[in-house]
Amino acid sequence: MIPYLLLLAAALLSAGLIYYLIRINRLPLITLWIVLLATSTAFLAMLVAQTMSIWYALLVIIGLSFATAVLLAKRQESH
Repeated sequence: MIPYLLLLAAALLSAGLIYYLIRINRLPLITLWIVLLATSTAFLAMLVAQTMSIWYALLVIIGLSFATAVLLAKRQESH
C-alpha cells in the first residue's frame, strides 16, 4: 500500500507543478497529458507486477507506452 501512496503523492505534486507552469505559459498543455498518462502507466504496472509475473508487467508497460505514444502523436497532429 505504501508504494501506491508514494506514487499518488508524487503524481499530485508533479501534476500540480506542471499545471502551475502551464498557467504561467512556461509549458505546453501536452506536458500535463504526458505526466498523467505516465502516472497511470506506472500505477497499472505496479498493480500487474503484484498480481502476475514480471513478464506480464513488462508487457503492460510496453503496451501502454506504445498506446500513449500513439495517442499523444495523434493529439499533437490535430493541433
